[in-house]
Amino acid sequence: MKINSTVLMVGLAILVLGAVITAGVIKKNAPGEYDRLTQCITDQGGKIYEAYWCSACAQQDELLGSSHRLLNRVECTSPGGVNKENPFDLCPDITGTPTWEKADGTRETGVKTPEQLAKFFGCAIQ
Repeated sequence: MKINSTVLMVGLAILVLGAVITAGVIKKNAPGEYDRLTQCITDQGGKIYEAYWCSACAQQDELLGSSHRLLNRVECTSPGGVNKENPFDLCPDITGTPTWEKADGTRETGVKTPEQLAKFFGCAIQ
């Protein structure tokens, strides 16, 4: 009896873990409030330059919610640590992150509200 209850508990734990992972994947890929905006930015050739350690980039992601997944994102820092002399070593012409870039090369740096992004890129918010 003891072995059967152990097998049952392990099986139940695996099912719960699978459900949690599935819920996370579904949430990550669920439509977001700003999907129309972020898809428009991407369709126009817009990009966001980021660094994995950048707290402002994380703040930008929070503002856009799950819609940030639709952006053309460029990581500007090599993995394994920050080079203090050149923190954006993969994007030598970037001086700060996040940096937003239009297809014509026009840039703005810093966290932007959805309204500011809509104006900069000429896109509708919703």
